[in-house]
Amino acid sequence: MPAAADTDPPDYLTPMKAQEMWKVADGSGITVAVVDSGFKEVPGVRSESVLPGASMISPPVDEPDKKYSPHDDVDGHGTTMTAAIVGDGTGGAPKGLAPGAKVMPVRTSLGTAMGFAAGAEGAQGIRYAADHGAKIINLSWGDYYVFEKIKAAVQYAQSKGVLVLAAMGNEGEGNNANNLTAMIPGVIGVGAIDETGMPLKLSSHGPDTDLAAYGSKTRTRCKENTGWCVSDGGTSYATALASASAALVWSAHPDWTANQVARVLIETAGSSDDGSKRTDWIGYGAARPRMVLLEKAGNPGAPDVDPLAPSPTNTPTPAPSQTADAPAEAAAAAAAAGLPWQWLALGAVVTAGLGLVGTLIVKRRRS
Repeated sequence: MPAAADTDPPDYLTPMKAQEMWKVADGSGITVAVVDSGFKEVPGVRSESVLPGASMISPPVDEPDKKYSPHDDVDGHGTTMTAAIVGDGTGGAPKGLAPGAKVMPVRTSLGTAMGFAAGAEGAQGIRYAADHGAKIINLSWGDYYVFEKIKAAVQYAQSKGVLVLAAMGNEGEGNNANNLTAMIPGVIGVGAIDETGMPLKLSSHGPDTDLAAYGSKTRTRCKENTGWCVSDGGTSYATALASASAALVWSAHPDWTANQVARVLIETAGSSDDGSKRTDWIGYGAARPRMVLLEKAGNPGAPDVDPLAPSPTNTPTPAPSQTADAPAEAAAAAAAAGLPWQWLALGAVVTAGLGLVGTLIVKRRRS
């Protein structure tokens, strides 16, 4: 990947009216748990923006006393997600969309030789985050082998009032295998778009896509977390921005529930130009927290009703926007069954199960 100084990635914060939004709410009071590869203290992310967190990595059998700090990240993926949410924009880092929020790093073995254990560790991390004050849990990865453990952990977090967001995956140009976590009721599945609002061809897509966010060229941690580079952020980065969007809304309305935050994000999302209520590429559209903070749009509705649950009286109606349709040649892509679920993110495979045989499960919450 090129050095950050060699390339100037598109500015997605200005069209989102970030500066104006931060005058209303900047994420203060909201903790976002980034269950990922950890966080490395680097230029561009202030230490006061990141909580102590925890590591779920078990010590080797021959080193039972070995400790793994959550403030370490050999891969850089978790550090990039953290910067997308709370980065200060210095030293080549991206400026976070919710700079006033706090990130709770929950470290797993993602990006290491022990990556096969990351799924089970992630399930533990989800429970830890829910028990230690996280309002939002960001899952920019997926796993097949321990899906049932992840599902149980997500449902536990939801029972504690936590909003969970999961990346759809980056297999849109391959077998289009989707992240199974996005099919869990109440989880917001996030796809990726570019700076023009067009869906990225790499973005996995299907009936589990609920929202979209920017995931094209941006500042990411270079290989082995050695500095800031420019590369596609993919649906991992998009999910971090969607989590930050939720943090902004929740910061402005701290009395709302996770369902209400999700509902207004869906209602105010930028939908397709053809008037479709949703598409498999961008779901209900691009997350637009400015509509909630600046335009006072969106009806939070019932606090205890999942806005994505199938109901004739509970169908979200997105606000108009300029978001473009999906590429025509990809619109007819069929969902793959019996194929590996994995995606490339930031130039490296970050799924917890490489080469695993998975099955695409049809969305459960829409008729």
